[in-house]
Amino acid sequence: MKRVFVLAGLFVSLSVGAAACGSTGSGASGTLPPIATTTSTTTTLATTTTMPEFYVVQAGDNLNKIVAKLGVSKADLMALNGITNPDHVEKGRKLKVPRPGVVIPTTVAASVAVTAAPPAS
Repeated sequence: MKRVFVLAGLFVSLSVGAAACGSTGSGASGTLPPIATTTSTTTTLATTTTMPEFYVVQAGDNLNKIVAKLGVSKADLMALNGITNPDHVEKGRKLKVPRPGVVIPTTVAASVAVTAAPPAS
C-alpha cells in the first residue's frame, strides 16, 4: 500500500512539473516571456572642502608647514598677507587664506628713472 502512495505521489509530481515547464501539449507559443532588464546608474557626489578664511600661526609653524596644512601656494600666501621674509612669521599672527582660483593682486614698486638735468648754458 505504501508503494501505491509513493507511485501516486511521483505521478502527481511529474504531471505538475511538466505543466510548470509549459508543456501543455498545444505547442510553443512562438514568443519568449519578456526579459527583465536592469540598468545601473552611478551617482557621483560633489565633494566640497571647507577652507578657513584665516589661519592663526601656532608655535613652531613656518610657511612651509602652513602651506602644507592649507594646501595653498607659498607665493599666494605671502602675497595675500604682505609677507616679505618667508623665514619669519610670528606666532599669533592672523593670516588670510588664499581661495582657489582667485587671483592675488601683487604690488610692484614703480621704477623711477632719474635723469640728470642738462647743464645750464
